[in-house]
Amino acid sequence: MKETYRNVDYKSLFEMTGDPFVDAGGFALEEFASHFPDLDILELIVKATNIYVDWWDAKIDSFFLNSKITQHGFKSRQKKEETEKYFRSLLEEAGGKKGICRLTGKKCLVFPAGRDNMVLGGSRAFINFHHSFEEGLLFSKEVLIKYFFLPLACEQVQGKIALISSNTPEISRFFSQEVCKENLSAVAHNNSTSINKTKANNPSTALFRYADHVIIHFADIFDGKQRNLVMYHFTNFGTSPSLSIYNLPFQTLQFYSLMQKVQYKDFWHNFVRRYYYKKGIKYNKDVDSYEVQNKKKTIVSPEEYQYWSNVIYDYLLNNKSIIPYLLSYSRIALVSFKITRIYAIKIRHMKKESIDKIEQIADFITACNDCLIIEKAIKKLDSVTNSYLLRRFVLKDIIAKNYEEGNKDAIVTVNEYADYLFPDLDSWMEMRDVLLIAIYERLHQLHKDMNNDNEVSNN
Repeated sequence: MKETYRNVDYKSLFEMTGDPFVDAGGFALEEFASHFPDLDILELIVKATNIYVDWWDAKIDSFFLNSKITQHGFKSRQKKEETEKYFRSLLEEAGGKKGICRLTGKKCLVFPAGRDNMVLGGSRAFINFHHSFEEGLLFSKEVLIKYFFLPLACEQVQGKIALISSNTPEISRFFSQEVCKENLSAVAHNNSTSINKTKANNPSTALFRYADHVIIHFADIFDGKQRNLVMYHFTNFGTSPSLSIYNLPFQTLQFYSLMQKVQYKDFWHNFVRRYYYKKGIKYNKDVDSYEVQNKKKTIVSPEEYQYWSNVIYDYLLNNKSIIPYLLSYSRIALVSFKITRIYAIKIRHMKKESIDKIEQIADFITACNDCLIIEKAIKKLDSVTNSYLLRRFVLKDIIAKNYEEGNKDAIVTVNEYADYLFPDLDSWMEMRDVLLIAIYERLHQLHKDMNNDNEVSNN
């Protein structure tokens, strides 16, 4: 970028501020400038304006409502001229006043910002909502310039704007610049009418597809630090601006990353693919594929259905337990208890000692090698509907039976019973399901078949 304007803090154009929208705009500007190194900042703004107006038909209301570009009363030429005029005045510091930038905290000339030049900001018309009846939030010109390039760093998901960010700067920069490249590529190939639309039709699925990119490009990023991935799903359009934040916390991201490793990848793929859903299309477990429900059934390829909504992704994103689904799958296929152990401890915060004791009980139940006895135990566990019934099962079918068989060591001590198996009344259901998963793992390893019809529906 040519540094034509001396009163611009060029370094701050590429510095992080902590605001995900401004930072994404800065990353996009950095990428955009790399494609046009002979242009100065105003020329880059004009270049971006041409994309917004000529290619996207000035439809960036979801970012900057009532801006110079989105004014319906302006023709295309006037939209461009007015935008250039506004930013030229910023660069020449016309109308600025001495103050402190509300975002960076720097003492500098500041300029008002509202819904016309920032996302999800207050209207300048209602000055009584702003400090000291100012025109709006007061930002430095560098912040407002970075805001202008934000659309290039975003994609559309389910009719709204999606911005991917992270508490790890490298990841935030990666996504903003990759999306910027895709938007510019679409323009270069003459097939761009708006910011790019993701293939995913659901925010949670989109976020996990983004996580796939993180795992591929940042293989060493999961080093114990609390890395996360966040989607800001928003619109600034009309009278109903909205923002939804989808956060993939570091524990879930680490677990998902582990499931992509060689030893678990096939299992995870086979498990998750059963729970995609889309209207008019149904999973056929007999042929292990999705079929379009019409007169002529058509099998859907993984390249297509991996972008549909998926109940497993929804549950992981909303911190809801997927253990019932793991149990459902364990009835028909081997589920390594290592996976259940990791998920239960890392994500569901179960105690390691609780998992160890559950495995010991599963070993005790399956040690008899009698299919009828094992099946009876499974049916009893399946019929458990409250913590009282589960406690009765443990006391009668495990503790008492162990004593009656003449075993010297207690299988469950008083402290273990109170501290690890039933520390509270809310944990009984997950404990039961984890126990059943452990039992089924052993049965699969012993090649024993049981009659099981209990499957979790994803409808």
